Amino acid sequence: MIHIREFAARDYDEVIHLWHATEGIVLRTVDERPFVEQYLRQNPGLSFVACDEDRRIVGAVLCGTDGRRGYLQHLAVVPAHRGHGIGRTLAERAVAALAEQHLEKCHIMVVQGNTAARAFWARLGWIERSDISVMSHTVSRDAKAE
Repeated sequence: MIHIREFAARDYDEVIHLWHATEGIVLRTVDERPFVEQYLRQNPGLSFVACDEDRRIVGAVLCGTDGRRGYLQHLAVVPAHRGHGIGRTLAERAVAALAEQHLEKCHIMVVQGNTAARAFWARLGWIERSDISVMSHTVSRDAKAE
């Protein structure tokens, strides 16, 4: 039995371990504890974890908004629990939470070579965009360009 609940700051250690162990997820400085905790505070009720019967985290998704659009990040499920709808449920729960905030569109960035993730999102009805490119700029002098 899998239970889905809101991602809490206390979940960070388990979730970061999951992300590190998940192929295709690229972690950056902004994925360190203080930044994730700030993200969760700024986007309450949007990020979720999936827990097994022993309360171990077997899946997670970060979700946030800029007030106009929603963004999903780092959706991951432990390999032994894949294929049972956990990833779909986490994505749907996050999108439903965005809809409650009256947002009409959500984006996710997928590493170009991550064909498994691209296929997963396509199966869920997400459309790959070819009309835009992501561009980044380092704001802080202390931050690395990521």
